[in-house]
Amino acid sequence: MVILGHRGYSGAYPENTLLSFQKAIEYKADGVELDVHLSKDGEMVVCHDEDMYRTYGKHALIKDETLNEMREYASMGQRIPTLKEVFEILPTSAIIDVEIKTNIIHYKDLEKNVLSLINDNNPTRVWLSSFNHSSLVKIREIDKNVKLGMLFGEEHLKTLKESMKLSLKIGVFSYNIPTYAASVEGFDDFLIFARSNGVKIVFWDSNTVKDFDFAQKREAYAIITNEVERAVNFFKRGSRDEKDRF
Repeated sequence: MVILGHRGYSGAYPENTLLSFQKAIEYKADGVELDVHLSKDGEMVVCHDEDMYRTYGKHALIKDETLNEMREYASMGQRIPTLKEVFEILPTSAIIDVEIKTNIIHYKDLEKNVLSLINDNNPTRVWLSSFNHSSLVKIREIDKNVKLGMLFGEEHLKTLKESMKLSLKIGVFSYNIPTYAASVEGFDDFLIFARSNGVKIVFWDSNTVKDFDFAQKREAYAIITNEVERAVNFFKRGSRDEKDRF
């Protein structure tokens, strides 16, 4: 099972920071998942929300701030990183799942800029994912080889057949689906479709032993988790101590 730290090791460290990414790898995750936006001065910065308030305490949209302006604020001593900095501090063997955050604000040329960066930084270990499937189409038009992760949220789970059809057209690497999708009608058929077409299954929001059991039984390729140590103990060390049962 491939284990990716969700926004780094976000269960124990400030999310989407260099510290969180480093700790995920230190605690034996295979890689990290992160979110990328475009700043006012064209920097690719790593943050989940479009607004900085929840993580950095500043009421401002990333698109309206320069990198220097954003770095006046910190989260537990950690300042907002650029995507380039993440690539620089992680080992070249670490998988990096870059979520293109264009589902609410569409940043001009973000897809193109991300591709330019990853092509200079061991692109074979990078996945590009997005809830905005139009961004995946755009990426595939530019690059025929990069691994694409088709992210599914509640809205996509209501139109599975449309997403499945598009996924074959653009050649996705994986379906990145939430653990709660198991309750959706047609979910088992969806998994069968994925396997029959060579699409890998990745579960995000996988944080408990119950979630890990579920992913294992569904023959998932990877999980994206906040709880890196718990996942490593379960999948790589065979530990199922009572302290891990949350």
